[in-house]
Amino acid sequence: MSQRVAVFGAYGHTGRFVVTELRERGFVPLPLGRDARKLAASGLPYRVASVEDPASLDQALTGVDAVINCAGPFASTAAPVIEAALRAGIPYVDVAAEIEANLDTFAHFTVRAKEAGGTVVSATCSTTGWPATSSTTCCWAASSSPWRSSAAC
Repeated sequence: MSQRVAVFGAYGHTGRFVVTELRERGFVPLPLGRDARKLAASGLPYRVASVEDPASLDQALTGVDAVINCAGPFASTAAPVIEAALRAGIPYVDVAAEIEANLDTFAHFTVRAKEAGGTVVSATCSTTGWPATSSTTCCWAASSSPWRSSAAC
């Protein structure tokens, strides 16, 4: 069975690359974001969700194996998406290149993720290989998650 990976911010610049890379690696990407019209343009099944609406994030992450956050600014999006991932019991990966947001993620979620037996990986972005890096990191996160038993990478 292919693993379903939610991509928050899937219609943005980086999100489109991550969706493509996930498909090439055999994952089933599930685009997430605020704009249904932009999400529909991907041609994939999608779910509308907003960081201002925790219930929409919870609903959007139902039945997925991991989430990659590609929606900046991460100072605003990381914490709500991480909270939803922890509630869903799935790995969280982001492509944040915002040092303050990365430090905030490490400071606020390292202990909570460990206590929950979860995976939170921030700052997987680089200027040369970010789609592959993010997808590879998500493969690792999904395969090392205590809630999942196999990975497609």
